[in-house]
Amino acid sequence: MLKTPIFSMLTVVMLSACGSSTTDTSPPISTAPPPPPAASNTVNVAENKLGAWLFYIDEPGLVRTNHADMATYLASMGVKRVFIKISDINYQWTSNKITFSEDAVNCGVWQDACEPANLQYYKALGIEPWAWTYNDTHSVDEQADMLYAAAKVGYQGFVLDIEAEFNNADQPLHDLLQAYHHRLRQARAEGLIDNRFLLTATSWGNPKDQGMNISIIDQYVDAHMPQTYVEKWGGNYLADIANTIKLGDCEYRQLGATKPIWHIVSHEDNIMTAANLDKFVHHAGPHASLWRIANASLATAPEAMNWQQLSYAPNDCSDNNLELGQTSQLNLVPYYNQLDNVNQPTSTCSVTSLAMVTDFFGITQPSDTVRVPDQLYQRYGLLQDVPVLSGAFNQLALEAGSSARATGLTNGTFAQLQEHVSKGLPAIVHGWFTPPGHILVVTGYDGDYYTVHDPYGKWDLTKFGGYDTSVSGKNIRYPKAEFEHAINDNGTGDDLWLHLFAPQTAD
Repeated sequence: MLKTPIFSMLTVVMLSACGSSTTDTSPPISTAPPPPPAASNTVNVAENKLGAWLFYIDEPGLVRTNHADMATYLASMGVKRVFIKISDINYQWTSNKITFSEDAVNCGVWQDACEPANLQYYKALGIEPWAWTYNDTHSVDEQADMLYAAAKVGYQGFVLDIEAEFNNADQPLHDLLQAYHHRLRQARAEGLIDNRFLLTATSWGNPKDQGMNISIIDQYVDAHMPQTYVEKWGGNYLADIANTIKLGDCEYRQLGATKPIWHIVSHEDNIMTAANLDKFVHHAGPHASLWRIANASLATAPEAMNWQQLSYAPNDCSDNNLELGQTSQLNLVPYYNQLDNVNQPTSTCSVTSLAMVTDFFGITQPSDTVRVPDQLYQRYGLLQDVPVLSGAFNQLALEAGSSARATGLTNGTFAQLQEHVSKGLPAIVHGWFTPPGHILVVTGYDGDYYTVHDPYGKWDLTKFGGYDTSVSGKNIRYPKAEFEHAINDNGTGDDLWLHLFAPQTAD
């Protein structure tokens, strides 16, 4: 049912074609005068990632009816991303659920979307294929199979479509996103993807009115993709596109969005002209996308719009929306605090760090009775030098049938550490964070800071220093200079005690 718009006054609009809703999407009628144009400056970028959405490749009347021709068509316009539906939990799920057989993925009615050869048509023409799925509150583990399937067949990103089923439903939202993170971690640990594979979510353009908890979604995704359907809302929302996008950005920020916001514009009603679409993109940014590629009667404006646009107008709430070249900053490595360990809690930084990494690779699993750090201590003791710690990991991996292996170094370099964690893979490093020494997990590096899981709490940034153990060490960011000083003795950065963990590929 339509409500009086309050998105600040945006009306309830379901991505009905994108999902499973039958909600009335008639545009609201607005009689209020349009607000004054928002002041903006212009930012020029070197490239864009403008995208287009597909519903079904065999949809009746679709402008191109196979992936080879569709790839050529989209490339001729200048599209940089294509969003392809890979599954839908609410469409005849019993007969169409995703299954795996050896290296193949079976996607039922969406099998064309699960064929690597079809994705290659897009990649060969410089288009990134991303998978998308509609989601619901049940069967969350089976829904997460959709992401694993996407990683396995070669997609370069993934979008969850999260709509009415999750309005005012916080715990189901956590459950769904945690299941997806489990599969995302597995795909990265197996080497199917690296941190260039981004996980995003599309939801309402007016989430406050819908009761959608954006702050929860923000914890699990690399970007938000609101359905900013000015064509369906009509009135002043279409008349003042710049301000509508600003309102959407600000509402998302107010609800807890810290990640980039990449708007989707709808052209299903054939109202927006190419000039309207260009204006939308100009204010939405270089990650905007068009819902959707359809039949020839809806092709005129998309074919005429400027897919090469490199000039954008940020607003007061744009923040990081215009950034390009993102890699995933999602920390998929589990965290343990060594002070919760049963045995020698102040001395077990080594096995606590190892437990985080073995859990990441699926080699160990948390138990209801014995935490993984305690399991490792019971078997190995403290593991405080390089050969024994890496050796324990490799033994556990071999026993678990995992392809992951540790490379232990006593002459590691800053460059090796930075390159490794920048791929989204964990490393363990020894250093003089305390007088007796300390061991922790490094999960990321951005040029200025190292992101770590510190099992002891928060370091005071002093070599041979101390800790605030009352603070969680999860996802702590330590400045580059201080961190490197603590892990290096000779001053040249090539004597690190370092463990690099990665899946091994068969020759």
